[in-house]
Amino acid sequence: MKIHLLTIALASILIGAGTVRAQSLESSFEFLRLPVSAHNSSLGGRTVSVFDPGTTLFITNPALLSANDTRLLGLNVMTWFSGTTVAGAQFTDNFDERSHYAFNARYVSYGRMKETSADGTVTGTFTAKDIAIGATWSYMLTDNLSGGATGNIITSRYGSMTSVAIGVDLGLLWFNDDRFLSVGVAATNLGGQIKAFENTFQKLPFDISAGVTWNPEHAPLRFTVSMDNLTRWNASDFWFAQGEDSGFGEILKRHISMGADINLSERFYVALGCNLRTRAEMAGKGSKGFTGMSVGTGLRLGKVMFDLSYGKYQVSESSLICNFAFNI
Repeated sequence: MKIHLLTIALASILIGAGTVRAQSLESSFEFLRLPVSAHNSSLGGRTVSVFDPGTTLFITNPALLSANDTRLLGLNVMTWFSGTTVAGAQFTDNFDERSHYAFNARYVSYGRMKETSADGTVTGTFTAKDIAIGATWSYMLTDNLSGGATGNIITSRYGSMTSVAIGVDLGLLWFNDDRFLSVGVAATNLGGQIKAFENTFQKLPFDISAGVTWNPEHAPLRFTVSMDNLTRWNASDFWFAQGEDSGFGEILKRHISMGADINLSERFYVALGCNLRTRAEMAGKGSKGFTGMSVGTGLRLGKVMFDLSYGKYQVSESSLICNFAFNI
């Protein structure tokens, strides 16, 4: 019975997902959507099916933590808008060959800003920051099925105001080594605020994601297709330009990201990805360019792991993500 608790919990969430609408305008703590994993980002976004060792992939699907077989300490940093600092740290280990645990912290600082009164008079300055601290546990339910759960304490402090929430992520990962195939599903940001700005309570940015990763036999390639926002299927849940087609096909496209790993050796890979929603919503009219595209690489040298990705999130805005991990 204990072994199947994670399976039952996630199944219950998926059954009820049709009644949930986590629109971003109704949610808080949007920083939880920012990518942490360079490998994940280089494959297009919220990848939940890449069963590789590391210190960051499990943040989008806790079940992926079961891929680790050593004790790791990880650090991540992301370049974002000017004046913003995005960073984090992770620690992973295992209780035994079937049970793993991890801790992670995420930090976003938006720098110092002007503080004004209602009439626009500058009264000073203030700082704004978001922090999330989480603990993850994963377990090999069978030889081919892993389940995981993460509990997060989330806080935002903007000037003198503070907001606090408790969040939970659940995930499953099924893999078949003979077919070089893995399938993942995750429900993230369940929970809610226990303290809100000015007592205006909002939802966490709840999301359900699913994905498939396939490695053709004897080929140095691995393909991943992912879908997120699986509780959101109305045109009003997404952004469409005036007069733009908002039919089912365009809505479906806004759920999909895809990517491919080119494994040049057991220690070195190059990854390419595309997030179709970012490409559709953030590109300038008639000039999509590389918007929504991403590229990354990873290197494994002894006890050190290094991942780097570059993503074009808007016509004039891009970002770098660096992950370092050390076997301790």
